[in-house]
Amino acid sequence: MKLRFLLRTLGTLSLSLGMGLAAPSAPAALRVATLHPLLTDLAQQVGGAQVTVLAIVAPGTDVHHFSPSPQNMQQLAGADLVLASGKQLENYLGKLQDNLRAGQTLLEVGKSIPSLELSEAAALLEAPETGPAGHRHGGVDPHWWNSVENMQRATRVLAAAFAQADPPQAPAYQAHAAAYLKQLTELKSWARREFSKIPPEQRKLATAHLSLGYFAQEFGFRLIPVQGLNPEIPATSQDLAAAVDTIRQSKVRAVFPEQGVNPKLLAKIASETGVTFAGQLIADGNGTAALASFTAAFTHNVQEIVRALAP
Repeated sequence: MKLRFLLRTLGTLSLSLGMGLAAPSAPAALRVATLHPLLTDLAQQVGGAQVTVLAIVAPGTDVHHFSPSPQNMQQLAGADLVLASGKQLENYLGKLQDNLRAGQTLLEVGKSIPSLELSEAAALLEAPETGPAGHRHGGVDPHWWNSVENMQRATRVLAAAFAQADPPQAPAYQAHAAAYLKQLTELKSWARREFSKIPPEQRKLATAHLSLGYFAQEFGFRLIPVQGLNPEIPATSQDLAAAVDTIRQSKVRAVFPEQGVNPKLLAKIASETGVTFAGQLIADGNGTAALASFTAAFTHNVQEIVRALAP
């Protein structure tokens, strides 16, 4: 009896092991390469297990100055779909397009998202003299990802693109997108409740450069960008004087450094004006570690802003 039981047990175990070896999980059919850290996150949210995502631009990278290396181009060769942010952020897209193989698709995710023109961005400024003159991106603010609504638009764009590239998995992509859209809707509602703690007259964001235009437009903030759209252009003494005057006259409560931007200038302004030198914001969508996803970075920004500006 014991022998028969042992043999039956071993047979069942062998069958289970055999089945496990015979049916390994199949690799995802759709291969997607991303040229912005937040697109990596978004592709994973929409694609789920049905997509293999290759992050060409790693978290924490300066997205304004990234340029693909020969090694990156080799990595891109293995992708079916290449996702770019668009809105003139990646000035290398023309060359990249020329080097893609037949059958590869380059999708500028931000292309179908309404652009914030610099003339519109100027209307969000607390003072015109702190405006975004002479920026290399031309007449469009490229930081479209700093808006929950825009991320919802981008979610729909990816769901449609993935479904077109991989029709059998279309229902899965639509289901993933629907779940993420719900999460984003809840995130925006939470942000509005948090911002209600800040008096309307105190909803002013003094930062190094004009990266939060879409955010300000969506949530009703005014902007004071010390260095316009491009933090690489040194601020003149006139720029600093104008920013200091605006901060004093507007009774701004805090200045906000940004990840990846030298904080010395803002620290000097904070010291000169006596306002709070607040926590660092993630404006270019390049957070790292626990702050690498859109929802985590956005939550972090909301919390830092409320902490500094709420009474």
